[in-house]
Amino acid sequence: MTQLQEELRDIIKGTIDGLTSFVESECVPVEQKYREILENEAKLFGEDGRLVPEIREARDEIRKRSAKAGYWSMFAPQSIGGDELPAVAAVYIIEALYRKYGAGHLMIGFSNGFLTSPLMGSFVDGPSHMFAQASEAIKTDIVPSLMAGEKTTCFGATEPDAGSDLWNLKCKARKVGDEWVINGTKQWITNSPYADYAIVFAVTNDEKYAKHNIFESGITCFIVDTKQPGVDTNTIFPIMGHVSSDCGNVIMEDVKVKEEYVLGNVDQGLIAAMSGISEGRLGIASSMVGLAEWALDMSIQYAKERQTFGRPLADRQAIQWMLADSAIEIFHAKYATLRTAELIDEYPKTGRVPIKEISIAKCYAVDICQAVCDRAIQIHGGMGLS
Repeated sequence: MTQLQEELRDIIKGTIDGLTSFVESECVPVEQKYREILENEAKLFGEDGRLVPEIREARDEIRKRSAKAGYWSMFAPQSIGGDELPAVAAVYIIEALYRKYGAGHLMIGFSNGFLTSPLMGSFVDGPSHMFAQASEAIKTDIVPSLMAGEKTTCFGATEPDAGSDLWNLKCKARKVGDEWVINGTKQWITNSPYADYAIVFAVTNDEKYAKHNIFESGITCFIVDTKQPGVDTNTIFPIMGHVSSDCGNVIMEDVKVKEEYVLGNVDQGLIAAMSGISEGRLGIASSMVGLAEWALDMSIQYAKERQTFGRPLADRQAIQWMLADSAIEIFHAKYATLRTAELIDEYPKTGRVPIKEISIAKCYAVDICQAVCDRAIQIHGGMGLS
């Protein structure tokens, strides 16, 4: 092991230990305080589909404290004040968090139809690598509040007729004087009901857009204040099994954005979009590995404790097969994700963004997590659905 590898190992271990201590001291007591509300979604959400005030305020406070402790922005680029931990470190840290706490903790991570975490900012809600391209105006007016956890963003790419197909966008922006005027609808936007700013991708040059060139895409990225006239984020989508979610629409009608609030270069916004999406996909892969490990750990423990016909479940070969299959799939997903992270960290030397590998890791990790959790439910029997 090289000195650099040893240093990175120590950083990862120290961060995981510190983050765990933060969760135990700042998040767990809040969950206990609001347990009655958190365990009943009829009490968790108001009639408008948003979190009730006390829960929203609790999440906001945890985010601010996490920012002060250094965890909220630990993956953000150094150019805006983040720690810019390597992608490999991010994989281990996110995996460890979800392996220890699993799902169902709204004050920690994925829960109740929410894909945001008040602990760690990502491209869907906080400071991310996209802001490495920020103008001085954005760095001065917007970035400080994001870094402090006082405000959040949402990532406005997908549309009703486009999904993730960024070559089928209908949202457009036209230049009027020294401002841009945006019209269009973004759909299934994580954190849109709560975001202070929307990172919006709109077509600004039809001729370039028609050529499908990723570097001169004809798409421009804008920072839109969601409270300004013409922006509507009232739509919230309830998802299967939940009363609500943190996903919704961002509808824009003649929304004006100053030139200095363009993120990156005009007509080159697809580069920023792929940066954000790639960062998010790696984070999802890491969390899915952790969740799968959590489910397997629970399954192994239960299989050892549960007795049927005088013997523990763990003695049954059918159960052993299920546990083994889960362990094999987790192994593959974990090391596919880690190798992909290594390729991302090698970008300064290679100049290659491993988009294909990022997509593979995310897709496979999500698939195996679902399979592992399904087996875990079966192993737990009726308890798996209780």
